[in-house]
Amino acid sequence: MGKRQSFILGGLGLIPFIFILLACVISPPNDQLNGLLLFIYIAYGAVISSFLGGIQWGLITAFADKIYYVFIPLFISVIPPLIAWVALLSIENLSLSLSLILASFLISAVHDYYLYQQQKISQLWFITMRISLSSIVIVITSLMFLFVF
Repeated sequence: MGKRQSFILGGLGLIPFIFILLACVISPPNDQLNGLLLFIYIAYGAVISSFLGGIQWGLITAFADKIYYVFIPLFISVIPPLIAWVALLSIENLSLSLSLILASFLISAVHDYYLYQQQKISQLWFITMRISLSSIVIVITSLMFLFVF
């Protein structure tokens, strides 16, 4: 239940990532404008990274009785949001900030897969959606590096 709505809302969550990438592509080369667009991108990435950590935290606590030792999965679920927060703090170095956003999504995706594969606390449709959405964000973030260098 909720599978279709989750796919729709998850897809809608990609819109800011896509629009900001397109804005960088079509806007004239302007360091100030590109810097602003990259800041907005990094800020949105940090918000979404925190949201994903919250989803993981919720899954882990909801299924705590199925997990032998919950501290490590809970600890790992807070790492991506903390990395994304550091990305916001280091915004003067855009390539570092983008790298940190990229790392936060990679870690989150790997942890999602671990929670599905090893802990069996999510369904196949959910992990398929999560990995698909994270993969798209990872590709878009990688493309954003073109505007930093």
